[in-house]
Amino acid sequence: MKEKYIICLFLLSLLTTLMKSQNTVGTTLNTAESYNGYSLITPSTETTPSTTYLINNCGEVVNSWQSDFPGQGLDYLLEDGSLYRGCTEDLSTLIYAGKSGRIERYDWEGNLIWAYTFSDTDFTYHHDFYPMNNGNLLVLIAERRTQAEAIQNGRDPNQIPENELYTERIIEVEPIGSDDINIVWEWDLWDHLIQDFDSTKDNFGVVSENPQLLNINFVGLSNGAADWTHVNSMDYNEDLDQIVLGSRSLSEFYIIDHSTTTAQAAGSTGGNSNMGGDFLYRWGNPQAYDLGTTNDQDLFGQHAVHWVPDGLPDAGNIMIFNNGVGRSFTTVDQITPPLLPDGSYDRIENEPYGPENANIIYQDPVDPTNFFVPFLSSAYQLPNGNYLLDRGPVGQVIEVTPASEIVWEYISPVLLNGTILSQGDAPGGINSRFYRAKRYGPEYEAFDGRDLIPGDPIESNPDPSGCTLDRLDVEQEASFTVFPNPVIDDLQIRTTAQDFEIQLIDLKGSVIGSWKNPTSLSLQTWKSGLYFVHFRTPQYSEVKKIVIR
Repeated sequence: MKEKYIICLFLLSLLTTLMKSQNTVGTTLNTAESYNGYSLITPSTETTPSTTYLINNCGEVVNSWQSDFPGQGLDYLLEDGSLYRGCTEDLSTLIYAGKSGRIERYDWEGNLIWAYTFSDTDFTYHHDFYPMNNGNLLVLIAERRTQAEAIQNGRDPNQIPENELYTERIIEVEPIGSDDINIVWEWDLWDHLIQDFDSTKDNFGVVSENPQLLNINFVGLSNGAADWTHVNSMDYNEDLDQIVLGSRSLSEFYIIDHSTTTAQAAGSTGGNSNMGGDFLYRWGNPQAYDLGTTNDQDLFGQHAVHWVPDGLPDAGNIMIFNNGVGRSFTTVDQITPPLLPDGSYDRIENEPYGPENANIIYQDPVDPTNFFVPFLSSAYQLPNGNYLLDRGPVGQVIEVTPASEIVWEYISPVLLNGTILSQGDAPGGINSRFYRAKRYGPEYEAFDGRDLIPGDPIESNPDPSGCTLDRLDVEQEASFTVFPNPVIDDLQIRTTAQDFEIQLIDLKGSVIGSWKNPTSLSLQTWKSGLYFVHFRTPQYSEVKKIVIR
């Protein structure tokens, strides 16, 4: 991380406060509390060409990439300025929401430099992939298994209404040339099953005594459909050499060891964990492995499960967009997994994996049912401690503070049929969709030496008056320091800023204290626990975690 970097600051005109009523699509809200950066978005379309956009906080396009294939909405901007893009080219006959099939790579200028179709009659890439630091890709694959195979593996024949089941595979591929791959590693969920239905079939055992395996007869939200797990997200932790998978239908996620060979990944020994390809950890729904009931369920049809990256305030936690299917309200959740120094996970025998509950990062502060997003969507932390939330089904992206204040909003002006709305048109609702949205800071390596002069917004007839963009170049050292941490009595504040505010925020996102220009805070009377210190100046915002003892 660079100690010094140029931060492009977006300062608002007085008209900013009127933006909400003036703009109907594009950027409708941008405040000084938002994190200045560039957001990567791909509006979902059923037509071609399809475009991925990089926009600033005022919705102005600074770069774009166009494809002849419909965009899936899962994209990665790499440090070299190239773009990996998931697309729809499904050649399979699988009945599977979220089928994609094709991955493309473009250079910064928009030239296609590599592409491959991971799809055929009985399998397809779907939902998620991950570019690794070694240049390889992890790709999520759904693959058909026959009714006979399912029964032999212990599936209840009455739970195969479509006469087939799908397994989830992960393949690690090395891109070759402009249109080829080399598969270097594989993992298959089908190798890690348990069942207590039929003792004459494979995988028979006691489900509750084998949480490292998946019960083939737990159907969750799938109602027995062939797509019975519906894994919709995947992330990779380079430091741990572990992969996390999120199953929407079973309302839980799983962590597996990537340090295995392919042969070890098919078994239960080998790798750093010596557990082969079995689950190292799982969380969200203990009833899936017979160690809980519906009262113990924490996840409800979730999306976008991932580790919070290093360098962010919540680094190392696992963040989940918890859609809330079955409970009718959505939350953004985080957990701190019980990770041990050797990379394994702590668990009390015959008890579900902890923690017992998630930390709710965001829910509607007035009424949780006001915020319900039944499918798609994502949530990511930003360097200033705020969170970028994508309400995928309606094409809305918001940035919220730890105190649940909305400080930025963007509404897609692109409809599913490819129509681009004009400013002043009513938003498209379910006719406008994002799968995910990400924001990159101005210091991100991809932008070094690039022309980031903003162009027009995506929408037609844009109205820029509501978001005046004043660009200032500010060379800034680390903004502030707090110590000691953990703190028992007084928390010391060190900063070169002359005019600043400090807020103390609890785990519920509530501001429980606010001070102007303090040099120390007396915290003897505060309850022990984890808190957030929010440092703000007119030009800068940053959040640090502290522990009060």
